[in-house]
Amino acid sequence: MLKIFKRFYRFLFKYRGIFAVFILITIVSTVLENLNPYFYKILIDNLPDKDYPLLIRILFLYVGARIIANLLNSLAFYIGDKVVLPASRDARLTIFKKVQDLDFAFHVNKNTGSLISAFKRGDGAFWDLFEALHNDIFRTLISLAVVLFFFSRVSAEILWAMILLFAINSVASWFLIQINLRRRKELNAVEDKLSGIITDNLINYETVKFFGQEEEEQKRLKIKLVGWAEKLQSYINSFRLMDIIVGTFSGVGMLFVLWVVVKKLVDGEIGIGDFVMVSGFITGFYHRFFGLLYQIRRIARSFIDLEKYFDILNQQTAVKDPERPEVFENFSGKIEFRDVDFFYPRDKKRALKNINLVINPGDSVAFVGRSGAGKTTMVKLILRFYDPSKGKVLIGGKDIRKLEKSYLRSLIGVVPQEPILFNNTVGFNIGYGNQKSTETDIINAAKMANLHDFIKELDKGYQTEVGERGIKLSGGQKQRLAIARALLTNPKIIVFDEATSNLDSESEELVQDALWKTAKDRIVIIIAHRFSTIRKAKRVVTMEKGKIVEMGSHQELVKKKGGVYRLLWRLQQKGELERDEGGLLEKNK
Repeated sequence: MLKIFKRFYRFLFKYRGIFAVFILITIVSTVLENLNPYFYKILIDNLPDKDYPLLIRILFLYVGARIIANLLNSLAFYIGDKVVLPASRDARLTIFKKVQDLDFAFHVNKNTGSLISAFKRGDGAFWDLFEALHNDIFRTLISLAVVLFFFSRVSAEILWAMILLFAINSVASWFLIQINLRRRKELNAVEDKLSGIITDNLINYETVKFFGQEEEEQKRLKIKLVGWAEKLQSYINSFRLMDIIVGTFSGVGMLFVLWVVVKKLVDGEIGIGDFVMVSGFITGFYHRFFGLLYQIRRIARSFIDLEKYFDILNQQTAVKDPERPEVFENFSGKIEFRDVDFFYPRDKKRALKNINLVINPGDSVAFVGRSGAGKTTMVKLILRFYDPSKGKVLIGGKDIRKLEKSYLRSLIGVVPQEPILFNNTVGFNIGYGNQKSTETDIINAAKMANLHDFIKELDKGYQTEVGERGIKLSGGQKQRLAIARALLTNPKIIVFDEATSNLDSESEELVQDALWKTAKDRIVIIIAHRFSTIRKAKRVVTMEKGKIVEMGSHQELVKKKGGVYRLLWRLQQKGELERDEGGLLEKNK
């Protein structure tokens, strides 16, 4: 709990000057607000003397204090907004940056719906907690201090009765809050699962439509809603419990304090003015205290929501940037794997075994092998999505762990198997990798990728919206757009990861043509099942079970009797490669 509050106030204290002004004005306005019963006392005490000028002065002071308190209250809220708004903005930016910096492994395993919920609830909780702490709890404590000050001037017995009453209510509230917090956590966990189901459905709506599973999706959500309703009811019941217990304790406690006051009035130990003042203070304070009880609900909810929000900052980044990053004065582009082994996190099986490979500037290298052979893992290590478990990867002669990840990746252009596009324009998506690109740059990149003629035929040209994940474009169009996007960064290294695997023959030809246009003066790395894509590569690297088993040109390897590449080639020629994924290759060997 303390850790959450430290983080919360760390963001607020970035604006400590204006925050201090806010606290000071809040104290003054709250004290003035709570002086009403004291004015009633001095007014009643002076009524018997019928000193008209004095009574008028008291009334003017009373009204003046109320007006000033109201003005200061408004000013306090205004200044408070000047603190919480930039602080909540800083928190959101800090956590968003943390998510961006987290490893590839985090993003592979994350639940997008749950993460979105954490952001949404966390930002709202930041505001709610600020208001609950400073405009409710803090004001209540100031009110208590004012009450205790004036009670101490009337009677020690009344003072201690009030302290005892507040202590009992506070202890009861503390235990009830623990129950409330626990039930809020349970509710959040269920709500995150619901959010995950809904997000998953929205992302994969095509699959739902293809298989006509709308009704099943509704049933899946309906089943989860049963557990959600139970947790929500349990959470609501914790508030009912707070109302009953604290309300009862408060009522009995107020009766006790008022009994003490009445007894002292009857015994002549205090006057009518003191009785009115004490009664006014205790009823006014408990009105605020009951309001605080309702705010505890917000505090409990806000605390749990902030806990998950801030917990994102606790996620460990395994692939860290170096403290003193290096840069290239003259980047050659050479890639080298030296004795590389690699295990995926929480996986005991080696994905790569003793990899030694050199790719020189101007080389075009194709990685070939069955699914799971380690082809894409090689690229992930080059991009430093993961670090090798053993050995090192060098680019331009430097260990890539000595380079900032963003700098390293700026040197490499990637065309993935399934390009995911932003729900924005064609031009925005092409220019995304290079924010300084001009319209001419974007058009030239589109021409290189054989995409310009298609874009010209669109109603809005480069300003055409591509839809969520680029849904308005075909597979071949998305691939060529991804090629244009990669080219615009002018990379020394360009990676094609199964860039033609899902395309028809015409689209494949256009993409291949764009692919080899980009190869000039660059290292080109190709991962492909389709051998038509890799025949032009200078070197083919055949992988199996995480090892490099063959290297050579297409012409050399296809002639190698008993070779893995030759067998893969022959199987594909017969259209049997997909069937071999079940084990035909092992049998033929």
